[in-house]
Amino acid sequence: MNPSINSLPGTCFSFRLGKILECEKMTAKIVTVYNQKGGSGKTTTSCNLAGVLGSRGYKTLLVDLDEQGTATLSVGAAPDGRPFPAAISNLSRSPRPDREIAKFVDDYDVIVIDCPPAIRSNAPSVALLISDLALIPIGASGGNLWAVQEAKRLGLNAQTTNPDLLLRSIANMDQKVTIVRQIFQAVPDDTEVPMLRTRL
Repeated sequence: MNPSINSLPGTCFSFRLGKILECEKMTAKIVTVYNQKGGSGKTTTSCNLAGVLGSRGYKTLLVDLDEQGTATLSVGAAPDGRPFPAAISNLSRSPRPDREIAKFVDDYDVIVIDCPPAIRSNAPSVALLISDLALIPIGASGGNLWAVQEAKRLGLNAQTTNPDLLLRSIANMDQKVTIVRQIFQAVPDDTEVPMLRTRL
């Protein structure tokens, strides 16, 4: 049985419709959302996860490492009457974002990191080294199986330095068309990076 977003065995994370139940650890849980290519739904996943956690009472920080600043723009576009329920920090120009993020771990329950495509930035590699959980969103477009394999390789390399890092994939844009079904049928069999049953 594939793991779901409701239960990740062997981790302090317990997801229930986006809710993280923490174990006894004072510092923030760090979740990195990354992929090898653009257009896979990294920012959508990051913003939704941070927003849900914040709205459920978890003090949450969304870190934007992408120079395009899409997460920052999305959060800034929230109406005044309904502000985004998580804090935002744009560290896309920081030479050492890991050091900057480390400054926040005692101030938040959860830190969600939105990464640029790994094919053009080393930011995901840096973020994975300080993360508890890495999510690889899989979008419904060409090249995704290749991108997932490259993202998987990056995550497995990070685990040699950060052995507690959990790797999971999550299906994004689950459309009922043939090519998408083929993508989402191929990935769940991966035992090294299991796919969450929950889909966006």
